[in-house]
Amino acid sequence: MVDAVSTIFAALADPTRRTILSMLLEDDMAVTDVAAGFEMSLAAVSKHIGVLARAGLILQERRGRVVWCKLDPDALRDASVWMQAFGQFEGVDLDALEVLLDGMEAPAHPDLMADLLAAERAVWTALCTGDAAADRAALHADFLGVYPDGFADRAAHGAQLADGPSIDTFTLSQTRVLPLAEGLALLSYRATFHRPGGAEEVMWVSSLWRRQGGDWVNLFSQDTPAV
Repeated sequence: MVDAVSTIFAALADPTRRTILSMLLEDDMAVTDVAAGFEMSLAAVSKHIGVLARAGLILQERRGRVVWCKLDPDALRDASVWMQAFGQFEGVDLDALEVLLDGMEAPAHPDLMADLLAAERAVWTALCTGDAAADRAALHADFLGVYPDGFADRAAHGAQLADGPSIDTFTLSQTRVLPLAEGLALLSYRATFHRPGGAEEVMWVSSLWRRQGGDWVNLFSQDTPAV
């Protein structure tokens, strides 16, 4: 009989399944939304989800007609206990797990990734809270946004908050970072979000960040609708 630890490590051995876990670290997701992030059929993604579910790493539940998946971090406890026997590992840490799983392997520039992701989330949080001042502070004076409906400068980006928050909820996943030069880097990721009273939307986002003083400011951002 295959033991639980072997089942867990077998499930984690596949990069697609590690990516799925990374996506679920941000929030629960419908199976169809998970599948939308891959260039493979819904049936193929569903098989990977089934492997993760049988390993106990995720839980599935039906909400209406939609099947949802959510991460069960406690399922890693047996594997964590096994690794602790070697005296080099501590208990399950979701922050460390996110770094491990995001991008299917530990990022090459973890400190840069953490800084840029925190800065990017600050922009999204400003959109959720309707904080125009925080939105303006996060953007470079020469900011340029390229969106499905056209271009936007810093003033236009902040103007969307004139009537209050423009976003209800958001999750960022599948993050990638590319250092370009000293104090200049590109962050790309998948954004899943809801506008007030709207349906779920998914975008692939690439944003260029420049270090200005001790902070990172957003110089350029482009949204590409996921299809």
